[in-house]
Formats: sequence, structure tokens, C-alpha cells
Amino acid sequence: MLGTIIMLWLGLEAGTGIRNEIERHTFYNEAREYCNSVSKPLLRVGIRKYPWEPPNADYTVDIDPDILNISGGILADERAMPFSNKQFGACINQHTLEHLNTPEDVQQAVNECTRVSDTTILLTPSPYSFFSNVLNPQHNLRLYFDQLNNKIRVEENPKLGVSVPTPSIGAHMVIHEGAPRVYSQGRAIIIE
Repeated sequence: MLGTIIMLWLGLEAGTGIRNEIERHTFYNEAREYCNSVSKPLLRVGIRKYPWEPPNADYTVDIDPDILNISGGILADERAMPFSNKQFGACINQHTLEHLNTPEDVQQAVNECTRVSDTTILLTPSPYSFFSNVLNPQHNLRLYFDQLNNKIRVEENPKLGVSVPTPSIGAHMVIHEGAPRVYSQGRAIIIE
């Protein structure tokens, strides 16, 4: 019985991880297509760490000094980016917000992403992933995207086994400039 429960939990975590990577690539490709259609560059917040992740963008921002070793890499904090307003067609923020320390930090980062781009895509791990919330000591926050209230809820990550692994119900949000109209597209929340 215990073995079956462990296998189910591992399968759930693996499925969540695979789905997460598929969504990363899907949203990256959509952002790239949008940027090509409006003839503006693509900004990525968060350096590509693993070969299965989508590539870095025309410009990639990170606080990791290794960012200077890639083409278009800029060493900068996502809470105060050195770009002009609406310089980019899209900004794709890939798994950086959960590393910040406070909800105020998240608000600053989201404000900056929306300031410098026409469209902002926020990607975070599932708030229901046991791996992300308990086993990863670098994840300080859990983010929930609230479609009904058009808000991002941010919670401190307890990291002490408080989270129970359940199916992921949403860890991605897309913000478009313009009138606030909210609709769901898969696990993404689109704000237009």
C-alpha cells in the first residue's frame, strides 16, 4: 500500500514537471511569435539553467554573473530593470519570482516586467508541488494566480512538509497591455 502511494506521488511530481516544461516552451514560442509580429525584441527574466529549458531571449536578465557569458545577457535585478518603457514585445519571466523574499519584491518584479513590455508572461512552479515547496530550499515563496479576482496571491513557503502534493491547478499568468479582460487558456490566466 505504501509503495503504491509513493509511486503515485512520484508519478504526480513527474507529470507536473513534464507539464511545466511543455508550458514553458509553449509560452516561449508564443512570446517569440508575438515579438516577431510587432518587430520588437523578446526579454527573458531568468537565465537558461538546463538544456531542456527554452533558449535565452534577445535579451536575458539575471542576477547570476554567468549571464554575462551569453549573447544578450544583462546582469540586473528584475525589480529594477535598465530598460525603457515598452521596449520589448514580450517579457517572459521564467521561474524567478519564487526565489524573491517578499510579496513586495514580487509586486516590484511584476511591475517592472509590465513596464518594459507589451505582454508579460509569468511562469512559476506549481504551488502544489512537493518538490518545489518542500525539497527546494531556494524557493522562498509560493504564487497562486487567482483568475476570479485578477490577482497574484503570494505566500511564504514553509518548506517543512506542510504542503500536500495535489494536482497542479495553475502556475502561469499572461498579462497584456490594454483593457482588463480575463479569461482562461488551459492553466494560464490571460489579462488583456
